[in-house]
Amino acid sequence: MTPSPVPRSLIAYNGYDSGLGNRVRVVLGAKSLAELEGRRFAYVWPTGKLFGPRFSDLWHYRGLTVPRAVSRALAYRYPYVDESLTWLDDRKRTETLWQIRTGSPLRLPPEARPWQDELRALTPVPEVAGAVTRFYDENLRGEPYIGVMIRAHAVSHARTREASPVEWYLRRMAEIVERDPGTRFFLSCDVPEVQRRVMDAFPTCVAQQGKGGYNSVAGVRSALVDLYLLACSGYILGPYFSSFVHLAEHLAGDRLTFETSVVESPGTIDAAAAGLAADPLRPFERL
Repeated sequence: MTPSPVPRSLIAYNGYDSGLGNRVRVVLGAKSLAELEGRRFAYVWPTGKLFGPRFSDLWHYRGLTVPRAVSRALAYRYPYVDESLTWLDDRKRTETLWQIRTGSPLRLPPEARPWQDELRALTPVPEVAGAVTRFYDENLRGEPYIGVMIRAHAVSHARTREASPVEWYLRRMAEIVERDPGTRFFLSCDVPEVQRRVMDAFPTCVAQQGKGGYNSVAGVRSALVDLYLLACSGYILGPYFSSFVHLAEHLAGDRLTFETSVVESPGTIDAAAAGLAADPLRPFERL
């Protein structure tokens, strides 16, 4: 009997120190490309002290995984390619295996399914879904609010911490409250001391408490809860050079105005303009 040919495949490689935003957009973007090209899909998702949870610890997702060491060994014969897809031609399509290694979104062709669509279709695990719904119902439901995401942890990217200092958020939030004293805020912050400082300064600000260790399973699940609650906001003050906050934008259907210290406010802020989310797990649907 003639053996079956090895199926053509695509592996998306994530580095051990890659954060959630980079990992998700690389995996889902590469999956879309694999579907378009008729290739079996697998991905590298390293876990350990630097990043605890598996993809399936966060969302109901059961893709095929490949150990990092296996991918690196395969790279001697099947070298890594990047997100540009400039390497994709007829010759490349004859190769058995493609390996994509990047921290950036893939530049998918127009005919590929947008990876953002798959992100919105993902279902969080019960521990995350329940926490999102409880917090939303108890603190945020029924009124517009502004999402605020602060990245102040020492391991956050230096460009983010330099361009988006805590003082900028405090000043910007004070300006907003001066114009509209009733403004409500939801805060996502990775340093408890900074979170307390902001909440003490703004009584209408709410945030999760006791989020777990940084990049632990509990910690990333808490970050995912923050992600959905940010996506349910009507406007976002966020960090410069952060992929995570853009996940919130995509979850909201790319309808939110996103302001950073580098990208200035368009003027008057109307947190109600985007509408209210009836289901916080589907922030792209608004009333």
